[in-house]
Amino acid sequence: MAQRVTMAAVARLAGVSPMTVSNVLRGKESVAPELRDRVEAAVAQTGYRLNRTARTLRSGRSGVIGLLAPGATSPFSYYGMLGGLIAQEARTHGLTLVIESPEPGLEAEVAAVERARALEYDGMIITPLALGPEDAPRLPRDFPLVVLGERPAPRGTAHISLPNHAGAFEATTHLLERGARSIALVSGAPSAEEDVLTRRADGYRDALTAWGRGAGSPMLIEVAELTAQAGREAARASVARGERPDAYLGITDGVLLGVLRGLADAGLGVPSDALAIGFDGIPEGEFSIPSLSTICPDHAWIARRAVELLRERMDADDPAELGGLELTAPHRLVARESTRR
Repeated sequence: MAQRVTMAAVARLAGVSPMTVSNVLRGKESVAPELRDRVEAAVAQTGYRLNRTARTLRSGRSGVIGLLAPGATSPFSYYGMLGGLIAQEARTHGLTLVIESPEPGLEAEVAAVERARALEYDGMIITPLALGPEDAPRLPRDFPLVVLGERPAPRGTAHISLPNHAGAFEATTHLLERGARSIALVSGAPSAEEDVLTRRADGYRDALTAWGRGAGSPMLIEVAELTAQAGREAARASVARGERPDAYLGITDGVLLGVLRGLADAGLGVPSDALAIGFDGIPEGEFSIPSLSTICPDHAWIARRAVELLRERMDADDPAELGGLELTAPHRLVARESTRR
């Protein structure tokens, strides 16, 4: 029996990505004419045909997609906020979003993906805390997936990450430009793995180095977990030890909200006694007293691109043939009362 020609083979012959082949075959007008001609020539040469059976089966979709987001139900949760935007974007495509918030750990995350597939979700957007590149074989090849978050994504998946290094670098520089010379990073314990903490910490340290003399040495105020309560406790303990940095960079806005409360408990104020800036741009930061300066990723862009990428994989005969893709969300620095004097 002759081996079936795959979309990947057509893409190699045409010198384009499998996604471009998929877009041409689905009649998308956004493909450049020259690329369209190359794809159509490769299709004619190979005799490639869409798997009509697979497409027919997919036409009976459930209309449900999942979001795997550990901690999405916690107070001041970034992914809780982002989940709302993804749900809105999904509705514009006629889809319903179901949020899964499993216990931390590799087995729980793999089980959540397998459960979504068994429940006949059309695909899933995942924000793993444990899944990594080496775990790709544990994920179903025929189940559309898009990965969000800061861990290196399983190989072959579409991955959208936050501007962690660039954002932390810009936040630290913002504090230095406003006269801060002893900037404390309020974050979790350093990790040997590449994750949101290490990337943001690297951006913070690199900004101090780039500023040069007078920027002060790195200073870590460690939190037990990434919560407001942990930020409050860490700030109070730091003041009790006699530490008096003139600025704080919160690893997240939620942690920084706790730092503000902890400083107030100790009779200190922001920005009168110290400047403060966070990261994530959660809505609560706009309404705190003082309002939080923050690094704000383009949340609407993330939600839109995540759903678009998932839809492309849902429409493909073989989602894995579309291959890997790495995107970083745009961001902006929002300066509010916490860094004004």
